[in-house]
Amino acid sequence: MEILEDRDLAKYLFDKYSTNQRKWNFIISTSPVKDAFFDAIVSNPDEVWQLKIDSIYKPNPLVMGTKTTTDSSIIERKLENTSQFGYRKLESNVLKNLRTISEEENNNSINTMDVNFRINSLLSSLDPVKPIKGHNYLYGPFIFTEKKLAKFNNKQDEISEKLAYRMHENIRRKYSSYG
Repeated sequence: MEILEDRDLAKYLFDKYSTNQRKWNFIISTSPVKDAFFDAIVSNPDEVWQLKIDSIYKPNPLVMGTKTTTDSSIIERKLENTSQFGYRKLESNVLKNLRTISEEENNNSINTMDVNFRINSLLSSLDPVKPIKGHNYLYGPFIFTEKKLAKFNNKQDEISEKLAYRMHENIRRKYSSYG
């Protein structure tokens, strides 16, 4: 099992995304292994990656992951009613729509479900694109669940444990006082 970390993993996934921006998904959840980390599944039509993330509360978390044998169509079917993950170019009309939604939410003229529905509709109406330096993009959605990830294959818990062990080792090396 090859494990990629931080920049290498980000570069690999970004390069893969840049060649085909369609049908990407990004799901984050608490870990089924009691390791205080987060698990994630990143999928595209060609492959599925299982990730371990040390924190979702800091700007540059430690991340590592490995490609799995999971069929990406299983994930697509489970998430068919959600917007696919990707970068969407922020044009002035998109910003205006987001501002309107935000103002209506602040004025309590729409509820949270309506906000979520309208943002999801806005994201769904925009095609994911390859980002170009110097332009503004909105990226997501990241699907977050506090439940452990749905079982997409039988090896997920085993992979999660291996990634957690490796994550602990990396943190111990980086922070000598870490238990």
